[in-house]
Amino acid sequence: MIAFILQLVMPLGLLIWLTQWPSRGWIAFSVQALAVAGILIGLRAVAIWAMPPFWVPDLYLILFLGSVTWHLVNRRADGPWVPGTGLRARLLIILLAATGAYGTYLGLQAWQGKKLPAVKTIDIASPFPSGTYLIASGGSNRAVNAHLETLNPDRPEFRNWRGQSRALDIFKISSWGFHVDGWHPRDPEKYHTYGAPLVAPCAGTVARALDGVPDNRVPRMNREAMAGNYLAIHCGENVFVILAHLRNGSLKVSTGQHVSLGEPLGEMGNSGNSSEPHLHIHAQLGLPEDAPLAGEPLGLTIQGQFLSRNDRFSVTDY
Repeated sequence: MIAFILQLVMPLGLLIWLTQWPSRGWIAFSVQALAVAGILIGLRAVAIWAMPPFWVPDLYLILFLGSVTWHLVNRRADGPWVPGTGLRARLLIILLAATGAYGTYLGLQAWQGKKLPAVKTIDIASPFPSGTYLIASGGSNRAVNAHLETLNPDRPEFRNWRGQSRALDIFKISSWGFHVDGWHPRDPEKYHTYGAPLVAPCAGTVARALDGVPDNRVPRMNREAMAGNYLAIHCGENVFVILAHLRNGSLKVSTGQHVSLGEPLGEMGNSGNSSEPHLHIHAQLGLPEDAPLAGEPLGLTIQGQFLSRNDRFSVTDY
C-alpha cells in the first residue's frame, strides 16, 4: 500500500495539481514546477520500478513536460510572484519546494551510487541462462543499496552478515517490465522470478549447499533462516559467490561438487528473509564456519557491468 501511494497516487496527484491549479506568477509557478520535478526525480531514482514497471517514471516525465509546456505557452503574464491566496498556499509551495529539493538530492545520491566502488571487485558471468532482469537493490551507496547498512559499525548485530553488504537483489521481468501477474499476490508462483533457472556464474566448487527451507507466502519473511536455501561457490583465490533465497527442493548440486561455468544450479525462489521472490547474489572473501555470510565483502560486476537499482539487463542462452 505504501508503494502504491508513493509510486502512483502521489505522482499523479502532483501532476494533476500542477496542471489544474498552477500558481500564479512566473516565480511561484517555477517553484511549483521545480518542486514537482524534484519529487519525481527522487522517486525515479530510489523507488523500485518493478510494479509499477520501469517505464512509468518516463510516462510521468512526459506528462510533466506537457503540463509545463502548455502553461508556458498559454498562460498570461500575471506578475512575478502571486503564489495563490493566503498563507496556506504559500506554505504549501514552501513545503513542496523543500520536498522537491530533497528528491533532487536523492536523485544525485542514486547517480553517485552507479559508480564502481573503490574496493576489490570480481567479475562473474550471468547467473541466468536467458531472460530480462531488473536490479531491485544494488549500487555503491545506501540510497540504492540497502545491503550496505550491514557495514554500519554501530550495528553489531549485522556483523555476521557483513559479507553481503555489496549484494544485488534481482527480479526477472517481462519485456514490458512486469515481474508479477496481479497486484502483489500472496502466491509466490505468480511472480516471474519464482522458479526461474539459475546457472553457475563461475567455475568452481560448491562449498556449501543448503536446501529444505520452505518458500514464503508474500510478504512474509523467515528470519530464522535468513539466507533461506542458498549456495556458496568457491570461485578461486578465497573468493566465494553466494546465491540465496532459492526455491525449496530445486538445488541440483551438492556440497563438494565441482561446477562448470553455466551449469544448472537450481531455481530462484522466496525462502528466508525474502518478502517476494528474488535472487540475492554477492561475493565475499572467506566462508567462516560459524557465520558463513560474515566474510569480507567484495564489489561485484556481471559481465563487466556494475549494476545499480533499476538497471536492466538481458541474457541470451549460453
